[in-house]
Amino acid sequence: MLLRTLRTINLLVVFFTLFCFTLTGRTSKIDSLENRLNNYKTRDTTRVNILNEVAYEAYFSDKEKTRVYAEESFKLAKELGFEKGRAESLWLLGIANMGVDPNGSLAFFQNALDIAERNKYKQGEGKYTNAIGTVFGVTGRDSLAIVYYRKAIEIAKELNDPHELGKYFINISQAHNRMGKVEKALEGYNEALRVLLKAGDKNGAAICYNSMGNIYTTQGNYPIALECLHNGLKIREEMRETSAVSKSLVSIGSIYFTQKNYEKALEYNQKVIEIAGNAGDKHTLAGGLLNIGLIYMQTNNEQAMEYLQKALVISKDLKILPLQINILLNTGLFYYKHSEKQKALEFYQEALSLSEENGMKSSESLAKLQIAIIYYDQKEFSRALDYARSSLEIAKNLKIIETEKDSHNLLAEIYAKTNNFKGAYIHNQLYKELSDKIFNENNVRKITELEYTYRFEKERQAIALEQSKKDEVQSAKRKQQYAIILTLSVSFILVSLLALYILRLYRFNKQANEALRRMETEKKRLLEQEIERINRELEDNQRSLTAASLKLIQNSERDAERVRMLESIIDTITPEGKRVVLAMISDFKRISRSSNWKEFELLFQKVHSSFYEKLNSNFPDLTANERKLCAFLKLNMSSKDIANITFQSEEALKKARQRLRQKLGIDRDTNLVSYLQNI
Repeated sequence: MLLRTLRTINLLVVFFTLFCFTLTGRTSKIDSLENRLNNYKTRDTTRVNILNEVAYEAYFSDKEKTRVYAEESFKLAKELGFEKGRAESLWLLGIANMGVDPNGSLAFFQNALDIAERNKYKQGEGKYTNAIGTVFGVTGRDSLAIVYYRKAIEIAKELNDPHELGKYFINISQAHNRMGKVEKALEGYNEALRVLLKAGDKNGAAICYNSMGNIYTTQGNYPIALECLHNGLKIREEMRETSAVSKSLVSIGSIYFTQKNYEKALEYNQKVIEIAGNAGDKHTLAGGLLNIGLIYMQTNNEQAMEYLQKALVISKDLKILPLQINILLNTGLFYYKHSEKQKALEFYQEALSLSEENGMKSSESLAKLQIAIIYYDQKEFSRALDYARSSLEIAKNLKIIETEKDSHNLLAEIYAKTNNFKGAYIHNQLYKELSDKIFNENNVRKITELEYTYRFEKERQAIALEQSKKDEVQSAKRKQQYAIILTLSVSFILVSLLALYILRLYRFNKQANEALRRMETEKKRLLEQEIERINRELEDNQRSLTAASLKLIQNSERDAERVRMLESIIDTITPEGKRVVLAMISDFKRISRSSNWKEFELLFQKVHSSFYEKLNSNFPDLTANERKLCAFLKLNMSSKDIANITFQSEEALKKARQRLRQKLGIDRDTNLVSYLQNI
């Protein structure tokens, strides 16, 4: 039986709105500026400035037009001796050439900076210094980029220009993030956010929130990531930027998908479809349809195919190859899960053909693996072997660990079916190594996510409690001040009102006592919540240990079965083959005992943290195997399961239990399991 788990080819598509721009407003502005330029014939500095304005606005839709206008501006500015205009035209030529010739752009920016420095043009100095940093950033020289961004930041501070300062902080944060300096990146984004919010720069603030949200998502800190992304979404909605709103909705939906909160993921992607449909944005619409198709696949909803087909039609119409291949692979997976393997094969082969034609190696590897699986199911082992080997080679080159792991698993199964036991053994070992690596990485991610969630909730409760205390203290102070003023007023007016004052004071004391009682009640409630949380954590750990125990038993049964299979063929092979098989059995037992035990022992010590300590303290002469036996007995495992795990016979295990009784100093009438469970 093939030991694999079907999974969607990709998770939510998060890339389809990254490079969409809203150009309507800019187009009208370009038309207006071009009309103004055509009507202004005088060759003076005003014409230079208009040329530079048109060149900048054209940059977002037509870089060639930017280049043409900037060159005309440069020639006229040079003719007039207008240095500021000349520097600006050089900067525009630099940004127009950035995509095709970054080093050429660097020369333009450096010349612009030289002119600005000679003419004390500080605003230009900041802008051109930032541009040089950007060239270093896009060419992978982030250390140099940071040096220039810092210079630009100092100039912006000197000019007290919050908009440019915020922009430069964002750029330096992006560089820090690319270098893996996440804390510095977050520090920079927070500083940019502070400056931009104060200046009322909503667009820059939204960029900061979304960038921070992406970092926190990468860290697995989903509560903070969602908070940042929602803040960015709110700003984009206020600005009515539909493209940016869709981008934020996709990012939020992606987090909910990762958390397996499919209801929320579906809600946000349905909003994406609604917005994209109304705006006529087919690119975004196709991505949203694919996302919903993937969500329905995860929840076994038959509507998945309807959405995948709609997305496929649009992606083919727009010729968006990455999206088209993604949809083809997932459509194939849908048919495979519904046992329509011939249809699945057709979609996989179409995805493979597109991937090979366009040099898209990652999707080529995935397509070949899925095709190999179908050929394996159809018992066409030779064809399955060719595709699986090719998939593995690409996955190893690209370091796609999931695909590499699945390819090793499939190859192990193919070799086993074709009696190539050595090949099956080698690939099975590689599969287990990668599985353990992925399992450990996933565990680290899950633990990190839980830690962040716990810390976020704890901080939120602490802030709420602190604010509640402050409010109550302020309320008590205000009431006390009111009582004092009232007392003084009454004492100056009439002595006869003394009784009324005493009554009011009594009421005040009663209210204060009631407030104190409420505080004590709240403290008690929070304490009970904390106890409940700790109990839940203990239950979660116990469940994890139970799962690990089950996995240990299952793995051991599997490994024991494989050993028995190898032992069963010993008498049928040559003496040389017998020595090889016996060596393989010995090696397999050693590796199995080691790998199965490590994961189990880690979770066992987490749940029963003091068990080994007490055992070693009271019975220091116990061997390592006897301590393992104690752990298994504490969990009330059956003799059969323990025998499978340790590769012992039940008779040998019975003797081991007798020796353990002697070392523990307990008689035959004492239940060994109960005794160990009480330690």
